[in-house]
Amino acid sequence: MKKLKIIGLYMAALVSVVGCKSDLDINRDPYLPTEATPKLLLPSGIAYSASKIGGDLQNLGAFWSQHYTQNNTSAQYKTVDQYSIGVADYNTVWTSVFGGGLKDLSLTMEMSKASGAWNYYIPASVMSVLDFHVLVDFYSQLPYTEGLTGDKNKAPHWEDGKVVNAKLIAQLDEAISKGADAIALPKIGNEDFIFQGDIAQWIKFAKTLKLKILMRDFTANQAAIQALLTEGDLLATLDAKMTGFSDVESKSNPLYEYDRRKLNTFSNIKASNTLLSFLKKNNDPRIGNFFELADVKGQPGQTAYIGIEQGNFTLTGPQTNETSRAVLAATDPVYFASAAESKFLQAEAWARLGDAGKAKTAYDQGVTLAFARWSKDASSFIATGGAYEFKAGTTEQMVKAIITQKWVAAVRCQAWDSFFDQNRTGYPVVSPVGTDAPGYVAGEYTISVNTSLGGTEIPRRLLYPKISSDFNPNTPKAVAINTKMWWHKQ
Repeated sequence: MKKLKIIGLYMAALVSVVGCKSDLDINRDPYLPTEATPKLLLPSGIAYSASKIGGDLQNLGAFWSQHYTQNNTSAQYKTVDQYSIGVADYNTVWTSVFGGGLKDLSLTMEMSKASGAWNYYIPASVMSVLDFHVLVDFYSQLPYTEGLTGDKNKAPHWEDGKVVNAKLIAQLDEAISKGADAIALPKIGNEDFIFQGDIAQWIKFAKTLKLKILMRDFTANQAAIQALLTEGDLLATLDAKMTGFSDVESKSNPLYEYDRRKLNTFSNIKASNTLLSFLKKNNDPRIGNFFELADVKGQPGQTAYIGIEQGNFTLTGPQTNETSRAVLAATDPVYFASAAESKFLQAEAWARLGDAGKAKTAYDQGVTLAFARWSKDASSFIATGGAYEFKAGTTEQMVKAIITQKWVAAVRCQAWDSFFDQNRTGYPVVSPVGTDAPGYVAGEYTISVNTSLGGTEIPRRLLYPKISSDFNPNTPKAVAINTKMWWHKQ
C-alpha cells in the first residue's frame, strides 16, 4: 500500500505558503544548533502533524467511518476497506508524527520554556497533546514519558492509554496556566500555522481538547467536565486548522496531494452507501460538498449521487463514471479541532449531565456551524419538525442524535475523530443488514462486503507499528485490529 512520501518537500512548501521567512531545507539537518530555534521548529512540528493527520489518518478515518469506500474499478485502498492492514502499513504515520512532529514540538517546548518564550511554548505544548491524543486513541498505548528522549533511551517503555490521558490533561493544565504570561509577549505571527499567534484561541483549543480527553471516562471525570462547561472558554467560532494550501504540486492539502496527484488513477475514493443513504433520506444540502454527481447507467445526460456498498470493491457492472467520487480540494484545510466539534462535545456532556435544554442549545449551534462550513443554512433542519430537530429523551437517545450529526460534520474535516466516536459511543450503530435490505436504517454502519474479520466485527485500532517493534523490545505485544480499548463502548 502506497503512502504519503512527500513530507520533506511538503514541509518546505508549507513554510513558504504561509509566509514564514525561513524556508525548511530538507538537505540540512534541522537539529543543528544553527537551525534548532522555536521559530523554525514550531511550524515544522505543525506541518509534520498536518501531513499525516490530514493525509493518511484522515483517509483511514473516512473509510472506517463509512464516509468513503473503495472504487470497484481500482484497488488503492482495498486493505483499508476490508480491514486487513498490516503492521508496517502505517509506519510513516508513526515516524512522521512521533519521530517528526512530536520531536520538533518537544524541542520547541524545551527551548521556549528555558527562555520564557511562552508565546511559543503554549502552541507547541497544545499541539503535542493533540498529536499524542490522536496516536494513543489509535494505538491504545504510547511511550509518552520516554519516547522523545532520543539516544538517552533507545527502548522506551510504553504506557497504558489511561495513564497517558492523565498526563495529557496535566500537560494541558500547565499550558493553560501560562496563558497570561504568553499574552503579555509579542504575537509570534506566521510561524503559527493555526492561530497566527492568538494565544486566547490556543487556550480555547487547549480547554476543548481537555474536555474531549475527559469525555473518554465521563463518570470518573464528571466534576472536571462540569467545571469546563461552566467556565465556557471553549472553541466557539474559530477552528483549529491549518490553511494556506494552494492548487500547486507539493503545496496542496495532503490527502488531495496524494490521492489526486500522486496515484496512477484518481477515482479510488467513492461515496459509501452508508453516508449517502443518510444524506439522501434527509435531503441534506451538503451532499454536493461531499460527493460528485455520477452518470446514470443507461440514461444519457442524467446524473445522480450513486454510492457503493461499504467494501464492495469486487462489484461488477458500474463504470468509474457511474458512481460518485469523493469531493476533495487542493485548498482544503487540515483540521485538528473545530468549533462544531466543540459544540457537539458540549452537547454530549450536557446530555450526559441530564440537562436537555443546554444539550439542545449546543447541538443546534454545532449543526449550524457544520452547515456554515459549506455555506449552507441549517435553520430549517434544526427547527421544530426539521430533519435534524433535537428532541429531549433518554441520555442514549440524545447522545445518538448528537454523535450522528458529529459523524456527518466530520466529512472532509475530522474523519479520524468520527472513527474514535463510533468506538466510544457505539453510534452510528452497526446494522445486521446491508443498505439495500428491508429494515435497513439510513446512516447505520454496515459490515464491509469483503471484510477480513468475522461476523459483525469492525476495526477498533491500528496495529502496533513494525518500525517500533523491530527496534524496541518494549513495544507491546501484537493485538488484533478489532480489539477494543478501555474507553470503547463494551
